[in-house]
Amino acid sequence: MGIGKTGRRVNAAVGGFTTRVDGQTEVAAARAAQALRLAVRLLRWPSLGVMVVSWPFLAGLAIVSVLAEDAWLSVLAGLIAVVGALLSGAFAWRRQRILAAVEDEPQLATELGIAVAMSDDVGEARLVLGQLAGATGGVRVFSRLKGLRRGFGLGPGVLQDVADLPRARWFFPPTVGTTVTLFLGVLWLVPVSFVSCLLLAIALAAR
Repeated sequence: MGIGKTGRRVNAAVGGFTTRVDGQTEVAAARAAQALRLAVRLLRWPSLGVMVVSWPFLAGLAIVSVLAEDAWLSVLAGLIAVVGALLSGAFAWRRQRILAAVEDEPQLATELGIAVAMSDDVGEARLVLGQLAGATGGVRVFSRLKGLRRGFGLGPGVLQDVADLPRARWFFPPTVGTTVTLFLGVLWLVPVSFVSCLLLAIALAAR
């Protein structure tokens, strides 16, 4: 019962903000949604490639952990494998959420417009959002999302922040910052897992 009431309050709050979205914001949000959808689609396969490259090395570390008789070697290999798997899994889940968020472009545009309407500085938020449409390339679009940190604040009532917007939330701070951090972590995981697997496999063979 409580969850249902909360959901109705959220929907009512979203509806209230929808009526406050002006024409300029609608245009900026529509263009931004188009740019975001294109950026996500461009980064879809490269991000998958970066993510899966480390998997064989993580599997190798897991094997070393199982086969090693020395405790330090087993623990170290297992620890790196587990941390790497958790990092890769977290990025995979977030990547899937972002891909799902851009599937419905009109709805994403609506939520982006609502996010602008609920911001502390509508003019600045609209300006930054409009700049996304002029960005070319997936990486550049996501780098410009960092500029959205200024101007976005808390809204009244149950709609406390953009986290209440299931699609737009992935493209605003602090969520977008976490996404970038996870991507960099997965990127660094490739050389770290490779070198670790190589050295620990050599250590195992030398025993």
